[in-house]
Amino acid sequence: MIKKIFILSILVLAFFLRLYKIDNPIADWHSFRQADTASVSRNFIEKGVNLSVPIYHDNSNIQSGKDNPNGYRMVEFPLYNLLHYSIYKIHPAWGIDKAGRLTSVFLSLISIYFVYLIGRKLSGFFVGIIAALFMAILPFNIYYSRVVLPEPMMIASVLASYWYLIKMSESVGVKKRLYLTISAMLFAIAILVKPFAVFFAIPHAAIVFRSWAKAELNTLDIILFSILGVTPFIWWRYHILSYPTGIPASDWLLNSSGIRFRPAWFRWLFSERIGKLILGVYGTAFLMLGLIAKPKSEGVSYWLWAIGILLYFSIVAGGNVQHDYYQAIIIPFICFILAKGVVLVLSLSRTTYSRLLTILMTVIIFVSMISLSWYEIKGYYQVNNWPIVEAGKEVERLTPKDVKVIAPYNGDTAFLYQTHRSGWPIGYDIEDKIAKGASYYVSVVYDDEARTLENKYTLIEKTDRFIIIKLTK
Repeated sequence: MIKKIFILSILVLAFFLRLYKIDNPIADWHSFRQADTASVSRNFIEKGVNLSVPIYHDNSNIQSGKDNPNGYRMVEFPLYNLLHYSIYKIHPAWGIDKAGRLTSVFLSLISIYFVYLIGRKLSGFFVGIIAALFMAILPFNIYYSRVVLPEPMMIASVLASYWYLIKMSESVGVKKRLYLTISAMLFAIAILVKPFAVFFAIPHAAIVFRSWAKAELNTLDIILFSILGVTPFIWWRYHILSYPTGIPASDWLLNSSGIRFRPAWFRWLFSERIGKLILGVYGTAFLMLGLIAKPKSEGVSYWLWAIGILLYFSIVAGGNVQHDYYQAIIIPFICFILAKGVVLVLSLSRTTYSRLLTILMTVIIFVSMISLSWYEIKGYYQVNNWPIVEAGKEVERLTPKDVKVIAPYNGDTAFLYQTHRSGWPIGYDIEDKIAKGASYYVSVVYDDEARTLENKYTLIEKTDRFIIIKLTK
């Protein structure tokens, strides 16, 4: 009973921590990627659910190099958006943005619970509960547990898939095949939502092949598990080839600027991201201790995850260096190792080390790592350009719903998303965009382009924060 109270308390704490600025518009850190994701959900709400052909608000050629007049968004299979849509429908008063954030919050709570279950099974109750606590309160994880991105669904699916493989390895008969099937389906969801989940499947493979080696599973089981796990992804990747205008360029993800294994690669991933953002510098002490702690019943499971992370960092070098949210998936592994480090410290011999000082230093390191990480992360919650939100509301109020808008923001779609209209997130070549259907121009910068268009076309509204122009004389 006490153990259940502990994990329930952590889940409640995690939930309330994630409500911080939950009402923020999608204009905070990484708003461009959040806006693209939320836009697909908005179109589900306004135009109906179409899982096979998701669309969003960007008609430009920035993402794919080709004009995208239909707004195709052929990236991840939109299961996250379907869940977002469903939660919005349950309580529309939340609004699309808040419903999306709450979708991620609920998924993150599922992840925390599976971290507890996995940690408890592999390394004992204390590792499980401490790992869950770290998942709940690491500032980096809190922020990326309430963003409108598919990562929370991918993380929850990977962890749940692994847990059901553990259950499979302990079961017999029909239950064994049932858990194997559930695991395969969850893994299929994970890679449909984010293909990078495949890097974290090495521990999955270890359990499956160990069961096969013990003759607990046969070759047909392995084949069926593989087919069920990867066939949906293969179908999706083949399907989206029919919509090339909606497939963003992705070559840069692998090794943009040749950064792989260069000093900057080590600095950004291991020092800036893991060391400062995630661990707040001081947490590296727990991490190092956790890495050297003698394995218990987990065997090499954590090391297999570590290999997956290194492969992920190495192969997807460009994406990991450029965007910190690419590291969200490594957080469960980090939490397991941190928990092992804390347990190692607290289990030091009382005859050699002062028990009081050991506990005191553990608390000091814990508080320091959370505080310094929060210092780095707190700026992520800020909406640095409120005028794009204000201008977006005015465009929505003043223009017909089906018009197309030019909302220049250096190619960032966050501004265009605020208008609730389709169009272009960048200016220039205005006449060409008018020919392609642009009817309005809105800007939060009164630059030469805005002045020229103001003199040439019809001014709708102008304040000291934005200008709206109808592109007719």
